[in-house]
Order: sequence, then structure tokens, then C-alpha cells
Amino acid sequence: MVSSDNPSRRAVLKRTGAGATGIVAMASLSGCTGGGNGDDGDGGDGTNNPDPDEVDENAVRVGYLHPFTGPFAALGDAQDMGSEVAVNHVNNDLGGILDREVVRFVEDTEGDPGQGRDMARRHVKTNEVDVLIGGVSGAVNLSISDYAADAGVPYFAYGGPEELTGSECRPTTFRYQYSDAQIARTGAAWSIENLGENVWIHIADYAFGQSIRREWKRAFEASGMDYTIVNETQTPLGHDDFSATLSEIQASDADWVLQGFSGSDAVNFLSQAEQFGLQQDIMSTTNTYLPLRQGAGSSAVDTYTTIRYDPAYDSEANQTLVDQYTNTHDEPPTDHALVMWTSLRLYAQAADEAGSLETAAIVSALEGLESDEPMGSTTLRECDHQALRDGFIGRITEPDQYDWPGQEIVAERPAEEITRDCGETGCEMPSL
Repeated sequence: MVSSDNPSRRAVLKRTGAGATGIVAMASLSGCTGGGNGDDGDGGDGTNNPDPDEVDENAVRVGYLHPFTGPFAALGDAQDMGSEVAVNHVNNDLGGILDREVVRFVEDTEGDPGQGRDMARRHVKTNEVDVLIGGVSGAVNLSISDYAADAGVPYFAYGGPEELTGSECRPTTFRYQYSDAQIARTGAAWSIENLGENVWIHIADYAFGQSIRREWKRAFEASGMDYTIVNETQTPLGHDDFSATLSEIQASDADWVLQGFSGSDAVNFLSQAEQFGLQQDIMSTTNTYLPLRQGAGSSAVDTYTTIRYDPAYDSEANQTLVDQYTNTHDEPPTDHALVMWTSLRLYAQAADEAGSLETAAIVSALEGLESDEPMGSTTLRECDHQALRDGFIGRITEPDQYDWPGQEIVAERPAEEITRDCGETGCEMPSL
């Protein structure tokens, strides 16, 4: 175990940037897919992580944070599958990072902010990782982001709350995934024009849902179009009976519903909406998720969604991801796989450009970094560390190639139109 009072040689190397060269032999990365149980200690916690003391000291250690248990467990499994493929890709296709093997460590956030922070700490103190990646759940992201900044470790978040690259921005936090504001600006005007002027907003009462409601209302206003919010309702995270809310929506003048939640909540809502015979259209920011479509089945068909990832998107980078992921898991990649894949690739590019794993050098190289990724060109903006990416709107379709519903892109919005100017984000980036 590594004591915070007695830094290891790796910790010293990380701060000084020394020891950044040297080719190490590729070791097997199989079996690193389990999550921790919360014990912050000796590795006897049921994980399949390698023993930190037995990993080559020159290896680049990546600490993934996935919710294997709790309300986002299905999404955590999808992240885990993606992080496995991402590490193999960087090792086998890119020659590792700085010609050094990448080794994956994985811990379970349980979808809980406190547990997420504890597992980030475990990664840094016990697993001695060089970078943190993952999350799910805005509150978990914000908690990990705070810890990563205090620990001086780069963090690639998976979560949409605007605060993450806005009022709560941190110099060590970067986000390839869309912010909630980007998602809202992608879908708001299109929804008013195509689904109707009267919208009912229903969210799960936690950071993600609240951010969805806030950002879509801002996007409605910014569109300059006529619209009416018929009502705004919310239910607790983990809610399983939406009959009362669905009854109110059905009896209202709403043309469509903005669904602001994910995971089991979204599956339950869609299933009950189908059983209820809901006449209103449904627009979601998460129905694009493969685990959600698999869980909801026919209940998701003909709903609308902002598309975060489409395996059919035509790009060379996407074909590489699809081929490698499908060969490994016998199913197409997900948005969760995309973000795990791209976050690690961006970190690898920054490290190679900096010639170092030292945090300040990595942050400097990431700021303004441009890269061609599976869903098109992306740039990590210097002012707030948010990725600039084109946005997509889609419809959930009947099953075609697979047993679960598919999706089709129906509209696209350029990155500059869906992303706020730096002065609007609320980010006053602290120094490292």
C-alpha cells in the first residue's frame, strides 16, 4: 500500500516528469473488469485488478470508474466493456503511451458521489494511477472532479452537468462527452419545430435531471421560437411507478414530453408509457444508449433522442472502434464505449505530445487538442476543457440487424451552434 506521507517512486516520477521513456513488454490485460467493493486497502476486495505492487513501475496506469452496482449498473457494464477495448487499442495499435504499456484498474462507484470519491482516492493512493476516466451520474462526476483536482490527477468525466465544465470547472477535468447545454441546444429548437410548441418536462430529481431541465429551458428561450411549458414534474432517482405522472401528462395539452433521466428509471418510464397508451411524443437525451434500448425494447420505438453515438456513422475512426469492439464483445459499441475509447486516446495523444505524464504538461497539451474521432472531429476547448463536437438528433426504430431497437439520425447541428461561448459557461478556470 502507498502512504500519502511516503510517496512512491512513481509518484515522484509523475511530479517531475522523469522516467517517461522506456519500452516495456506487453502484459496480459485480461481479467481487469471487476469493480471494487469499497475497501480502500490491500486489493483483497473482490476485484480482478492486477496487484499494484506487481505492475511494472514504467507502465501507464489508467483508473476507470464504473457503476457496477446501483441504478446505473447496466451503464457501468457498458463502460467496462468499452474501457477494456480502449486499453487494448492503445496498447496494440498505438504502441502504448510514450512507448509504455497501459494497464487498466477498475473500481465500482455504485453510482454514489461519496463512493465515487472514495474509489478515485483508492485509484490514486493504492493503484497509483496516472489518469482517472469515467463516472456516470452528474453528482458522481462532480465529486470525482473535486478530488482529482485536489490530488493533481487528470480526469476525463462521463457525465453531462453543465457545472462540470462551467461554474465547477477544474484545471484537471476534461470532458469529451456532450455537456447538457450542448445536448439541449442540439434538440430544443428541432423538437419545438417537429414535435410541437407545448412541452411537459419530467425529470429524475438529482444533478443530471436538474441540469437537463435547466439547460433545455435555456435552449428553448435562446431559440427565439414560440413554446409553452405545460408543466414541470420530477420523481426521485430509482422511482418505479410513473402512473400518476403519466395520467397527468395524458390528460394535458402537451404535444410531447422531455424525459430527463436514464438507467432503470428510463426503462420503467418508457415501459409504463407504452402500457398507458401515452399519446404524446417522447424526447430523451438518453434513449440512444444501447443498454437502455435493450432494456426498454419495443417501448422505446418511435421515441426521439439526441444521439450521442451511432455505430453506423461513416468515418474511418468509427469503423476501427466498431470492428475492434464487435470482435471482442459480439455486439456494437455504445456511447459509453465511445467515451472510454476517445478519452484514453486523447490522453495518449497529449502525453505523446508533452513527452511526459506530469500533470501540468498533460493539461497544457490537452488544451486546444484536435483529433479525428469516431463521431467526427473534436477539439478540447482551452477555456473550459469541454469538447467541441457536432450534435445529432435521432429516432428510435424497430429492430433490424439486432434483437433490440435501432436508431436513425434525422438531423445534425454544427458544434459552434450547440456550444456556448466561453464567457457564458460560468467557468473561471483555476490555476493548477
